[in-house]
Amino acid sequence: HQFRNDWIEMPVTQPFDNAFKIQWELFLKHLVTGSPFPWNLAEAAKGVQLAEAGLEAWHDRKWVQLEKLG
Repeated sequence: HQFRNDWIEMPVTQPFDNAFKIQWELFLKHLVTGSPFPWNLAEAAKGVQLAEAGLEAWHDRKWVQLEKLG
């Protein structure tokens, strides 16, 4: 069987934007226009906790249990 004959051209997709930049832009828009901002300080703490746990898990090569944040 000629497997290469089964291949198809993948469509060109647009590149993904930087998620941190997008969230920062939403925050600035919230400050200027008063539009709702879905994330608060508790959500930010969860993001930091997850990033730190990811580094710890990678460093120790093991699963890391996350503590529940308020």
